[in-house]
Amino acid sequence: MRIISDQKEFEVLCGELVHEPIIFMDTEFCRRRTYYAKLSLVQIATKEQKIIIDALAIQNITPLKGLLLNEKICKVFHAPDQDFDIFLHLFGKLPINVFDTQIAAGVIGFDEVMGYGRLCKAMLNINLDKTMQKANWLERPLLEELTEYAIRDVEYLIPLHRELSNTIASRNLWETYKARSQKLLNPDTYQINPEKFIKKLGLQDRPKLFKEIFSHFLMLREECAQTVDLPRGYCLSDHDLIRICETLPTTDRDLIKLQIERLPLTKKPFKDKLFELCLGLREL
Repeated sequence: MRIISDQKEFEVLCGELVHEPIIFMDTEFCRRRTYYAKLSLVQIATKEQKIIIDALAIQNITPLKGLLLNEKICKVFHAPDQDFDIFLHLFGKLPINVFDTQIAAGVIGFDEVMGYGRLCKAMLNINLDKTMQKANWLERPLLEELTEYAIRDVEYLIPLHRELSNTIASRNLWETYKARSQKLLNPDTYQINPEKFIKKLGLQDRPKLFKEIFSHFLMLREECAQTVDLPRGYCLSDHDLIRICETLPTTDRDLIKLQIERLPLTKKPFKDKLFELCLGLREL
């Protein structure tokens, strides 16, 4: 296994990989206390190499963008929506020429949200150890057991891709696969969707006006979370978001009554936006 933790080595590697027709990829990251995920590792396999890129040790990760946007290289992932969210934030664009083994598995008849471990068991009869799935990937130095665990998330993509693509071809299902993968490749997929949040919180039966008000505050919280780079719930909890929708506070005293006066969303400049929004919504 090749571990890359030097900028020059990383740039040389990207120059080598540009000649590969297909690469198998995954990432490890952490977003426990931030809005934006902190990229820790990028795992890459080819038919000849197994590679771990220590993203925390690389000063400029931009050369990776060239690989992701190279239309001549097929990038194979499993359920890469969170990986793509990271790439979209880092590079402003989504990868192209992608094969998602989870979507492919759904196309040929497996569960549409088939996890990597279950798919390896079903198709390859391989039992994967997932006990380190919630490891702290920001800790350094990297332990050998962590790198061995991480690389397994790409090495079995090679036989999975072969079996899945052969089955799709033999059943003439490529058009179905392309149709189902459109959402994955659409930047709008990675934007917050108020309707999804409303459904997730069981608010779909609330009056239409309430749901419109909730959507406004949801987007304000999103702006706050992105600006201060904190998880949404650190800026304001879902429960408090609903309470704001119900009470529409317009003064500091109102915030104190709700016991939310110390949260990021109720501090400048967001407090001014919050009050302005509440005043406007009270007139509806």
